[in-house]
Amino acid sequence: MATFEQVLPCTPPLRAEKEDLVVLMTKCQERTFSEDIDFIEGHGGAEAFEKLLGVDFKKGISSNEIEGRRYRYGSNKFEETPPKTFFGLICDALEDFTLRILLVSAFISVVANMIVEHDHREIAWIEGFAIFVAVVICSTVTAANDYQKEKQFRKLNEVANSRKEVNVWRDGELKTIHESELVTGDIIKLVEGMDISADMMVIQGNELTIDESALTGEPDPIKKRKYKECLDKRNETIANGRQDWKKHSDIFSPILMSGTKVLTGEGRAVVLVVGEASCVGKIRSLVKQEDEQTPLQEKLEVIAKDIGRFGLISAIITLIVMLTRFIFDRITTDSFDDLSQYVQIIDYIIIAITVIVVAIPEGLPLAVTLSLAYSVKKNAQR
Repeated sequence: MATFEQVLPCTPPLRAEKEDLVVLMTKCQERTFSEDIDFIEGHGGAEAFEKLLGVDFKKGISSNEIEGRRYRYGSNKFEETPPKTFFGLICDALEDFTLRILLVSAFISVVANMIVEHDHREIAWIEGFAIFVAVVICSTVTAANDYQKEKQFRKLNEVANSRKEVNVWRDGELKTIHESELVTGDIIKLVEGMDISADMMVIQGNELTIDESALTGEPDPIKKRKYKECLDKRNETIANGRQDWKKHSDIFSPILMSGTKVLTGEGRAVVLVVGEASCVGKIRSLVKQEDEQTPLQEKLEVIAKDIGRFGLISAIITLIVMLTRFIFDRITTDSFDDLSQYVQIIDYIIIAITVIVVAIPEGLPLAVTLSLAYSVKKNAQR
């Protein structure tokens, strides 16, 4: 049995350790029979949690306890990912494989043409510079599209988050607060259709059923009851030799996991775990990663790599053939001492680069970006 001790003397007797509450939620997530009920029973039952959490299940917590509880058990606010700057989005756009090849080809083309061309050096840079301009336009349009899209999504998220309110008992009164203000020990009013925004335990309920499909993939509604009813169901199942037990959901659980939804019924629940330590918080931390590419972008990247490899192989073969012919001509004419003829090698390199540049359609990324931007704009209007 875990040891509970008071940490903050300036608050009411908070003795439940955050780690123990997280263990309870883990047992609920991984239950195969009634592990969560066994854990609650081992700590004195649901009534004992009223003392362990230092809360009155009828009146709720006091307003002057909130900061102490937030300090001890954590906040229900999640860290927001800062928006990317426009320059950062341009850098992300330049990570495209096609654009990288085009940038390298443009640079080599400008340098090589400026070295070889003597009569028309003032216009030798135009070909490579044109490729560079195409890359700049494509990356800028892509960044502008992503910036506008992210801005719209943030506005939608702000509207959605502003509506996430819950009813709690504090100071003996029913109050409406934003879900981010929840703390461990809050008494929540459960109503039909509400989203569970923190890990909780049912202390009073009437025909509660929960949709847990978002977390567990279980399509059927899950019945939730207060601890005493769950304990009686477990003992009855054990007394019958578990003959009527088919799956773990047949044994009622009093635990409500964050990220689930109330389908039917009403009641009360006490908040146990909030924020990053909650069920939905753990999932958010696991999936916190860079944005994945869309299926279209993945296919285009595969096509670009195939074209790039084909162009590169063709350029290498072309260069080898021309160098072989150059060496063969030098052997047959015995003119290895004429250094001026070696300038032709630079011409061969330029031809090889031209093969690569021609093989890669520099208009493809821009065309895809423009089509996606147009589609996003149309969807936003709808």
